[in-house]
Amino acid sequence: MTYGFYGWQTADVRDRYGITPRVYYDLLSSVWCAETCAPRMRGDWTPENRTLGQCSVTAFLLQDIYGGKVYGVPLGDGNFHCFNDVDGCVFDLTSEQFGNTVLNYDNCPEQERAVHFAKEEKKQRYERLKDALLAAMPRVIETRRLILRPFFPDDAADVYKYLAVPAADCFADMRLRTLEEARAEMEKRQSEKEYYFAMVLKETGRVVGEIFGHLEGMFPGDCTADTFSPCWMLDPAHGGKGYAFEACCAYFDYLFREKGIRRIYAYTADTNVRSRRLCERLGMRPEGLFLEHVSFINGPDGSPVYENTAQYAILKREWEEKREMRGR
Repeated sequence: MTYGFYGWQTADVRDRYGITPRVYYDLLSSVWCAETCAPRMRGDWTPENRTLGQCSVTAFLLQDIYGGKVYGVPLGDGNFHCFNDVDGCVFDLTSEQFGNTVLNYDNCPEQERAVHFAKEEKKQRYERLKDALLAAMPRVIETRRLILRPFFPDDAADVYKYLAVPAADCFADMRLRTLEEARAEMEKRQSEKEYYFAMVLKETGRVVGEIFGHLEGMFPGDCTADTFSPCWMLDPAHGGKGYAFEACCAYFDYLFREKGIRRIYAYTADTNVRSRRLCERLGMRPEGLFLEHVSFINGPDGSPVYENTAQYAILKREWEEKREMRGR
């Protein structure tokens, strides 16, 4: 995916949610409007030229997110066009308003927030843009060390690390053979914002795994479905640190409390000791062991390799009881 704003190719800084300026450009594109445009340019603002008159409020909003400094390109009429510099990573989310004109971003004077916001109308435009961006942000679940959020195209490289060779056979059909496949997969996941979440490590802003699943009813299309089957996957490089447990606890809370789920159950290979221990640590009950239940891979001779499957489950009332006990 390509962008038109200055510095988009190298704008790889990440905030605590693991979000890059490219993603914020996409989000802001839906909220930039005439009311957030500088008054002197408002008459020329159009949805097709959505970055017109948005530079200062946008640059200072991005400074709030990433830190760094805001600089201004002198325009010759006493005004400055604002852009961001975060530890040497320079990007200008509103440069497209200049069309084919190439701006000079070298040796530009730093812009002071207090000076710009001394104008009450600019401060009000900034607050309006900030509120609109917050409203456009996707659903995020936060834990002590993790952020659970939808996937974005810039997550491709992180996901490729653990899906190039899936750690469990049950994820064999999700294998990604190239980085290009990973990018295409991230594009597909753009619409999956209700039950499919990336696990983002707050410390680095990188994706270290994922958690997802599906509703199940008594019959296809059952609108009263209240049973959910989750799956989780963690980059082996980040295993053994409790991230999967932390993510599952938050996800189960989300399912039971916000999505109205009554029962959660999970399948795992009987040989997957870590996954079975995680289910037990989550308070899930073992409900059965299915012998030679399913096959995800073939053996050397091409015949299917069947695995035994353990099933675990927990009801909402059981989860609430265990949460109450943990809180004592």
